[in-house]
Amino acid sequence: MAEKKPRREPIILSQMRPWTLLLVLCGCILFTFILIHFRFVLNFFGKILSALGPVIAGAIFAYLLNPPATWLDKRLRKLLSKLFKKEQTGRIAARAISSFLVVLIFVASIAGLIIATSSEVIAGISTLLNHIPQYLDTLTRWAEELLSADNYISDYLSQFAERMQKDLDTIDTADVSAKIFSLIATGAAGTLGFIYNVLIGFIIAVYLLISKERFGRQFKQILFALIKPKTAFWINDRMRRANKTFGTAVLGKLVDSIIIGFLCFLGMLIMDMPYAVLITVIVGVTNMIPFFGPILGAIPCTLLVLMENPMKALYFAIFILCLQQFDCNILDPRIVGGSIGLPAFWELFACLLGGGLFGLVGMAVGVPAFAVLYHLIKELVAERLQERDLPEDFLRNELSITPKPLQSGLFDEPEPNSQYVQHLILLEDISQVPASPTAKEQSASSQSQTDAQE
Repeated sequence: MAEKKPRREPIILSQMRPWTLLLVLCGCILFTFILIHFRFVLNFFGKILSALGPVIAGAIFAYLLNPPATWLDKRLRKLLSKLFKKEQTGRIAARAISSFLVVLIFVASIAGLIIATSSEVIAGISTLLNHIPQYLDTLTRWAEELLSADNYISDYLSQFAERMQKDLDTIDTADVSAKIFSLIATGAAGTLGFIYNVLIGFIIAVYLLISKERFGRQFKQILFALIKPKTAFWINDRMRRANKTFGTAVLGKLVDSIIIGFLCFLGMLIMDMPYAVLITVIVGVTNMIPFFGPILGAIPCTLLVLMENPMKALYFAIFILCLQQFDCNILDPRIVGGSIGLPAFWELFACLLGGGLFGLVGMAVGVPAFAVLYHLIKELVAERLQERDLPEDFLRNELSITPKPLQSGLFDEPEPNSQYVQHLILLEDISQVPASPTAKEQSASSQSQTDAQE
């Protein structure tokens, strides 16, 4: 059993060093200011995030494109090493070419999807406009039948129509027109801003992919300069694991969405459904959202098919329901759930929590983010349980904890042979190496030797 740690003494303000006490007081004042002026601080950080929109978009693109860029970089490095005499030149050229090609292929793929689906989007809009008179006539006949009947519903509809007519008479058309133009202008500005962030983000992604090792070294320099070595190694190791878990989850979901999109396209061709390419893209993209993605994508797609043929819309709804069940129960657990080691219940929990907090983006990112948190809490709980005076059989059988779990290095002191102690010893050895003599000391030493010889 692990020995109990001695109880820590409480921190007393009067015993703090002056600079530490000043920092604590400044932190308290800053926290109080944020609470009082929370809305102002929130707007300020919102403006900062808006200004850094292209950088954030570029970082997201670089993170998603890093695996294919790394794979292509390794292949090009072997090829270019034979063309360049210097290995450094070949490595730099391979990195630049692979980063640029991966981003270019990604942009070309998005442009190809937009071009392929634009014709079907235009056809769908024209079909909707052509069917609007027919839909209005059907709705009018249905409303007249309800109003002509002598029942409670007809009385309620008559009263509702009278209230609507009074409200329409009091509406200022100039005010409504001004609000509509304002909404259109706001939407156009938001769309242009989004396009600007995406275009600049692609350029930033190329620079980030080329210099990713440099940025990684700079982050580690800051980390080890500000934090104790043991804690810094712990943070670095957990960030490496989080990156692996998050990247595996995103890549697994991308592969799952590609497979579901291919199966959807194949089913659309077999059933001779309209708008096959457009519906396939919608279903494939929305499938990135766990559990609810296929259903969210199926609703507008079913309406598109409904405008062409109601019977085909019924067949399509049944097909999408079967495809969603196949994805949730068979394909997704084997590709995504197995790759990140997250149970199905927690995937559903993370999807609902992320969607409730951040909408569709939260639903897509909630599962990999929760997987990182889940594994971190699991490791910390296992380490804490090892410190308790509990029997090994109880830990193994009742709590499913191995008797000697891997220590994180955050709570306990590291073992003698662990990587943390090795790094600490290395830093200690470096600090004990005598400093090299300065130029002034060397000149004084040479002068003393000359005087001794004379």
